[in-house]
Amino acid sequence: MSAFLFTSQPAMGHLTPMLTIAARLVERGHTVVFACPVPERVEQGVTGKGFRLVGLPMPVGAAGLAMLPLLRGFVETAWAARMFFAGLVPLARSLLPVIDELKPAAVVSDFGFPAAGLAAEIRGLPHAVVYSAGLVFAGPGIPPWGSGLPIGEAPGWRGRVFGWASRRTWGSIERAVARARRRLDLAPTAARGAQCFCSPWLTLLLTAEVCEAPRSDVPDAAWFVGPCFAGRQADPGDGFPYDRLAPDRPKVYVSLGTVFNDRPRVFRRIIEAFPDGRCQVVVSAGGAYEALRAGPCPEHVMLFPRVPQVGVLPRVDAVISHGGNNTVNETLAAGKPLLVMPVGGEQGDNAARVVWLGAGLRAGLNSSSPEEIGGKVRRLMEEPGFRRRTEEIAAELRRIDGTHTAARFVERLAESRKPISRPAGYPRTVTTDLAPPWEG
Repeated sequence: MSAFLFTSQPAMGHLTPMLTIAARLVERGHTVVFACPVPERVEQGVTGKGFRLVGLPMPVGAAGLAMLPLLRGFVETAWAARMFFAGLVPLARSLLPVIDELKPAAVVSDFGFPAAGLAAEIRGLPHAVVYSAGLVFAGPGIPPWGSGLPIGEAPGWRGRVFGWASRRTWGSIERAVARARRRLDLAPTAARGAQCFCSPWLTLLLTAEVCEAPRSDVPDAAWFVGPCFAGRQADPGDGFPYDRLAPDRPKVYVSLGTVFNDRPRVFRRIIEAFPDGRCQVVVSAGGAYEALRAGPCPEHVMLFPRVPQVGVLPRVDAVISHGGNNTVNETLAAGKPLLVMPVGGEQGDNAARVVWLGAGLRAGLNSSSPEEIGGKVRRLMEEPGFRRRTEEIAAELRRIDGTHTAARFVERLAESRKPISRPAGYPRTVTTDLAPPWEG
């Protein structure tokens, strides 16, 4: 059995799918240790799952990630991308003692933690990247990454402006990587653009082509393995009162994720979109919980600081979301239509993807009235095309076991110490009925 070092940005949205993969590796007899900067919530989230966590310093540049909740749209996307590549040298060096102590067979990192790839290269170790979406990869009709513009439409002047800004962002990232490699005495790399978020050894995309736009520049060592989360049944021990879900009313689930959720005014507008009690509304309020609890809360609204999302999704009829990668993946896997109200980061692109798939609609976070929000949710629940499309996607996703495939690919990487590249003719999405690519 092998040891693996998992590293990530200190955010539960990044860590949650990695914890799922790590748990499967432990079930298969391996040892997994996590290393990342350690805010209190991250420490609880990792150690609470039984993993050892090694704290890393937060470089001064990367501390700019704390500004993300204050930014929106492309500005937030570009800022986040640059912050992921800030402090590469000190972070890579801080990982070396951890690697030397653990002696892992491979390093597995969140896509937003590229310093791990540099540290692995210094020690000559295989390195896998985990990315919950395929949004950085281009393709026909796909607008510039981070723009949130509609897919398949003529880009117009806005597309040209975003294209220019996107090229500048990629250039900044490429220069940061080049500087770090020089300081660490590593040879120059040919990686450009989206490849900076990938590993030449193995990149696991926790999504599937059936729920993606047509992306054509995916590297041969990148694989669509599907979403990674636990079973979809309710867990009686998770604390959620499933018996309070009304069997005779449509149910709407609302979440703005784990980073951008301290927006009580937005939540109040969403709640006001359902004034008559014909729908039951389940709200995962996060940082807005105390402010919402202090005000009036209608009888048909179930308000919680956090909700066991994977257990609740199969029991609702529609979802209102900020459009984070994990929520979109989990909602599509549950076969539910979405109203996406993006804040920043990948969320605008996910909103465009959901609309392009026919799996949902989009609304402005601050510009949409309660009447608009309510009207769009009614469309999602009453127009059969949305439910039919999401159920088609869910049926395809049931042919995929992301957690099993991701763990098996990581094992194979450690065993072979060779990049796992796609053989000619092998699909990019790995389904359960396919033999592993290394057995062909």
